[in-house]
Amino acid sequence: MGHPRLREVAERVEACRGRGTLPVVVFDIDSTLYDTGPRNLRILEEFAEACRRSRPEIDALVERVRGTEIGWNVMDALRRAGCADPELLDDLGRFWGRRFFTDTFVVFDEPVPGAPSFVRDCHERGAFVYYLTGRHVGGMEVGTVQALVRDGFPWGIGRTLLHLKPDFETPDAAFKDEALRDIRSLGGEVVATFENEPGNANLFSRAFPGALGFLLETTHAPNPPPLAPGILRTPDLILPASVPSPVGRGSATPS
Repeated sequence: MGHPRLREVAERVEACRGRGTLPVVVFDIDSTLYDTGPRNLRILEEFAEACRRSRPEIDALVERVRGTEIGWNVMDALRRAGCADPELLDDLGRFWGRRFFTDTFVVFDEPVPGAPSFVRDCHERGAFVYYLTGRHVGGMEVGTVQALVRDGFPWGIGRTLLHLKPDFETPDAAFKDEALRDIRSLGGEVVATFENEPGNANLFSRAFPGALGFLLETTHAPNPPPLAPGILRTPDLILPASVPSPVGRGSATPS
């Protein structure tokens, strides 16, 4: 169940609209709106199929990985499963690198629990939904849009924008730093931001100190910086149940 203050995002969106200001909600995609574990697992399964004859031990390793939390990358997951063959891990790394950042494989991602309905709710209340992602133009935009549409995220209906890196080589942190100017150019008020990387969450917190900043507790790059004070941790985007009103004196107790 998500952080209790997720419900406050809707309140801030509506309050912002009531003041005649455009409310903006910023969402990262990988490991924030989407779980990349299924993409990693699919690549690992294809790798196993390609090298099964020369490395029969791969099937047992894949079985140990399947159904577990893959984490930052599939090579680390294979190490945790007991693989100590550096040549196999290097081969997998090259195989993975040619596939992970592609339209073909990005569609295997699955939404983080609660994400589609949460983002739709923000949009339906009047928020500008700003998807800010380290995915790049010229390799991942088609699959990203296909997934957003397939899974019911708001897209192509006004007040939505998908901002991707201009190319693969641009570092994510530098890209997001530059993207802040684009977000400010909307002339609205950023009411909430969502990230899985502590460094990027800290960046948003400094840029938009009045916004609610959320960190998705999914997976992130190794050796993250300390999380800035005030950023809210949430395991998913499932809205917590409303607290029922207490039964008043003299009222009938439901049977």
